Amino acid sequence: MRPPFLRGPVLAADTWVWAARHGDVEVRFTGRGPIGDREAALRAIAPSVPPLAWAKQVHSAVALPARPGACGEGDALVTMEAGLALSVVTADCVPVLVASPQSLAAIHAGWRGIANGVIAAALEKLQGSPGDWTAWIGPAIGACCYEVGEDVAERVTAASGPGVIFSGAAGKPHLDLPGAARLQLSAAGVGEVIVLPRCTRCDAEKLWSYRREGKRAGRNMAFIWREPLLEDLGERDLQTWQQRSGERVGD
Repeated sequence: MRPPFLRGPVLAADTWVWAARHGDVEVRFTGRGPIGDREAALRAIAPSVPPLAWAKQVHSAVALPARPGACGEGDALVTMEAGLALSVVTADCVPVLVASPQSLAAIHAGWRGIANGVIAAALEKLQGSPGDWTAWIGPAIGACCYEVGEDVAERVTAASGPGVIFSGAAGKPHLDLPGAARLQLSAAGVGEVIVLPRCTRCDAEKLWSYRREGKRAGRNMAFIWREPLLEDLGERDLQTWQQRSGERVGD
């Protein structure tokens, strides 16, 4: 099985993309690009993907069951279905994608979500042993740039543990938001956590950042779905899949 490490960035459809494949699970993180609609952006970089699910993100701790299209208000999506892609969008918050052998989750984790338990809410809905799960943390604002108030620092530290707060040049707290997400995943027993160490505010060439660009900022996107393994497909299903994906077995 190919290791679940992220590869990239590469330009695909004029969009910066990081990708991983782990067994039958496909992961994509995208940065700056010309396409703002998430369905169109995903189809541009991965034409054969299944239908897409998304939520109206509200910085909550709500994990929703996913279905094709809009799934309601919440900040995490969970599915046990192979024929469905999950998505979240971010501009500095942390995108977290999780795969178990039976289920998938996509999580939008800002400081409020991390403090209030959005990661735990999603993990509770996954099936199987956490030791068999893999999580990917995508690009987010780094501790280098994320200055916060004392109240925010205290809430995230209480929810994640020590080691996520640093003192900035002006003496104010800086928060390692991806690090807080990683600590929560590890505390939940997730077997493997892959982190993409890219600060959205620092990388103006490849990533959108609300802290850098304000309301003009676009959105970075995160996607996870399952591909059917060829050995699991019957002849008719295999022919259908090849027509959709443009693949030829044996090439």
